[in-house]
Amino acid sequence: MWYWIVMFILIAGSIVMLGVSFSSIKKNRAIADAQESGGRRRRRRNEDEDDEYDMPPRRRRQPEPEPGEEDRPPRRKKKRQWKIILEDIDSWDKYSFTFYDVVGIGRGKDGSMYEKYLPIMGDGRISKMHCAIVHRGDKLYLKDEGSRNGTYLNGERIDRPVVIQRDDVIGIGETRLEIQRILRESE
Repeated sequence: MWYWIVMFILIAGSIVMLGVSFSSIKKNRAIADAQESGGRRRRRRNEDEDDEYDMPPRRRRQPEPEPGEEDRPPRRKKKRQWKIILEDIDSWDKYSFTFYDVVGIGRGKDGSMYEKYLPIMGDGRISKMHCAIVHRGDKLYLKDEGSRNGTYLNGERIDRPVVIQRDDVIGIGETRLEIQRILRESE
């Protein structure tokens, strides 16, 4: 008997929670829609209304430019994020980074000059700031940061930024990092 009472209470509670969740989602969407339309509610036209009373839709007024604002360049498009997943071939450690512009790799503890930083402490042949993965245009590039022992891509030493892709192997010191995935945020 107690079993059925507890089950009834659990089911009733779940139904109430789902109802509350759905109503809050609906409310949040309504608020977001109201904010998108500038807080104005637009009246939907019925098919049987006469077109002679239709007025052209109102357009938002552009704000007046502030003094000196005419000289500013137009706003750029929103930057898209990248995600890269690297795997150390020898230790099988995986590293995942989500970034906009640059990921630094090195032996140093402080990578504050980079957006994201991968410290590799166990390899003495890696420089403090060894190399970087840099976003330019629609591609990612591997760039040596003036390291003493050089940076290698698929066994070849690089002396300038080189395009990287999935399954490439980055060699720094005695460490080899394979690029498992490269993902880009869609527009």
